[in-house]
Amino acid sequence: MEITKKFIEENKGKRFTIKFENGLELKNIKLFVSTCGNIAYLSGRFKRRGLSFPIYDTITGIKEIKKKEHTYVGNAKTILKKIHPNAWDDLKVEMKNVIDGVEINQDFEWHFKGKLNLKNITQYLRTGEKERLKNAFDNREDYRWCRTTNHHRGRDLSISCETGSDGKFRAYFSSEYMGCGNGDYWLLLNPTTAIFYETD
Repeated sequence: MEITKKFIEENKGKRFTIKFENGLELKNIKLFVSTCGNIAYLSGRFKRRGLSFPIYDTITGIKEIKKKEHTYVGNAKTILKKIHPNAWDDLKVEMKNVIDGVEINQDFEWHFKGKLNLKNITQYLRTGEKERLKNAFDNREDYRWCRTTNHHRGRDLSISCETGSDGKFRAYFSSEYMGCGNGDYWLLLNPTTAIFYETD
């Protein structure tokens, strides 16, 4: 069993775990042919800096790492598990409809197809703020929090929880560029977890 340039060409973009007779194991690597014509690989998250492939060691196993498929139904199930019982009643209905195959609001579909981006926001909050946010969810109370940055590369962060005129409790997390009304916007599904919604 060996890695050839033909094998690399036929498997462009794929990742593998390769085991060698001497006990070496290369995990989650992407193979390529270097500018010098040598076989090389990228390891982990490296995108530009490759390493020479150990061509003199005998390969005992090659396993392709399949990319996880993110189906809309699977995403809907994940979202439903994360939503607090008191929050996002409209989103819950939409996600249940997705699972049941009922036609849904295309706006939610556009935002939640593909790989979901979930964030634990507790890293930004002090103990008292975490408790107040939890109480807001548990009691469906309005809550506001913000933290501005003093560094031009930092972000202004904010949380907003409120019950709308329709009686539904919704919560949001935003991460905006310093002194600007633009950035990344998230739906706060529960007191700890936000899901990416859009960039403005």
